Amino acid sequence: MAEFVKNIEIKVKRYNPESGKVLISTYTVPVYKGMTLLDALLYIKDNVDASLNFRYSCRMGICGSCSVLVNGKPMLACYTQILHLNVDSILIEPLPNIPTIKDLVADVSSFFSKYRYIKPYLIRSTYPQNEILQNPEDQQKYWSYTLCIKCAICYAACPASIDEKFLGPTALSTMYRFNIDSRDEGVKERIKISEDNIWLCTACYSCTLHCPKEINSSHSVTELRRIIVEEGFVPKTVRDVLSNTFLTYNPWGMPSERRTDWIKDLNVKLLKPNEQCENLYFVCCGPAYDTRCHEIARSTAYILNLIRLNYGVLGVNEWCCGDHMLRLGERGLFEFLAEHNVQVFRDHSVKNIITNSPHCLNVFKNEQPYSSLTVNVKHYTQVFAEALKNGLIKSLREINARVTYHDPCFLGKRNNIFEEPREILQSIPGVKLVEMSRNRENSFCCGGGGGRVWTEEAPYERRPSVERIKEALGLNVDIIATACPFCVIMLTDAVKALGLEDKIRVKDVSELLKSSLT
Repeated sequence: MAEFVKNIEIKVKRYNPESGKVLISTYTVPVYKGMTLLDALLYIKDNVDASLNFRYSCRMGICGSCSVLVNGKPMLACYTQILHLNVDSILIEPLPNIPTIKDLVADVSSFFSKYRYIKPYLIRSTYPQNEILQNPEDQQKYWSYTLCIKCAICYAACPASIDEKFLGPTALSTMYRFNIDSRDEGVKERIKISEDNIWLCTACYSCTLHCPKEINSSHSVTELRRIIVEEGFVPKTVRDVLSNTFLTYNPWGMPSERRTDWIKDLNVKLLKPNEQCENLYFVCCGPAYDTRCHEIARSTAYILNLIRLNYGVLGVNEWCCGDHMLRLGERGLFEFLAEHNVQVFRDHSVKNIITNSPHCLNVFKNEQPYSSLTVNVKHYTQVFAEALKNGLIKSLREINARVTYHDPCFLGKRNNIFEEPREILQSIPGVKLVEMSRNRENSFCCGGGGGRVWTEEAPYERRPSVERIKEALGLNVDIIATACPFCVIMLTDAVKALGLEDKIRVKDVSELLKSSLT
């Protein structure tokens, strides 16, 4: 007999289709070693409440039917051991982005209809009589995508799925699986199916992060975009961003000479060609060119000066890091930009890079040719949190405000930087930090990744940024803080679209820290 460990409180969010009401039922469940959430639901149904509705079948993580939301995270109930959650209370909800039939039972018919829509089978012009054999190298390209169990967890976690037009990670990764199959001849046919909605993906990484089978759907969407770009099926909005970046080395299409407009009267060292520089502040195109984001660059530089860090900036020699171009599928343009920046880093003998943008941080650390450099890359929040701990930043003045923090996807989900921004905010006297229900690795994307900061065309009610602002409003906060210039742009636009400028402000963490110092 399994060993009893403790009683735990399980709350279940239940929807009654007859009354249209949602209620929370609370149960006390005795937990044993090895007990899963599905075991707990079965215990409740058999011993406490026979009216509870949920779905399951195989109990072995194969069918995907038992997927639910657990404390805000999509999981398989049969795979998730209660003691591994390390909590005393659990809230179980039906999957979001999918209609609920009753209690925890979701209507996945629309999910499967989108899957069928992309023609998940080999398309051939002729069908040979004999079986076509593939070598292991060909199979290896798509083998992991065959592990998908259609649990809809990636779809539920996807911010782009709030737009019904979006096909979703499962459909798109399956499409990619067939498009790279050497036996398939349906590339152009499938591209026509996806070309009008694949650009809705924000590259937030949620699909990959939450997949119980560890399928890298985020990578497959990027690669599918690459195929579409190579085939020439590119909408004007995307084409303009790529053209601007190729011609002016920034997606805004601004002259390189304007890259230092943000500096004004600040004491910032503008590096000369080949001048040695141990610490480089890589500003990013957003803070350099977007007038709203100029203050982010200025705040960052002000605090770097305050902690007496000897650093420099590249000015016109700083080109776009290329992250958005890579996520848009233009790998050749990304490599063109990256090779320039890598050579500039070498010319200046750079040892440490400080970034404003999590997108710059991510490519510098994780993408070739950047990642081959022996350079220490940090986000500014890491530098400032360390400076606070070491007493290099003192005499903070009070800022009386209720603040919630929005985790940028490329800072948190892709690089596990969650605590440093919060430590900075909590160090400011008078700031009351209030967490949104979707935070850290479960944060809801602002909608600006994957190039959408420039290509966004969805109606406002279908934009992730608007959804995020509405979530923050429910907390009765004064400020939504973040640590990414693209999040600042997207969330600020959402505040304006909702006409809420007098109710909530969007601030970068660097701006709030500087305000407490001046």
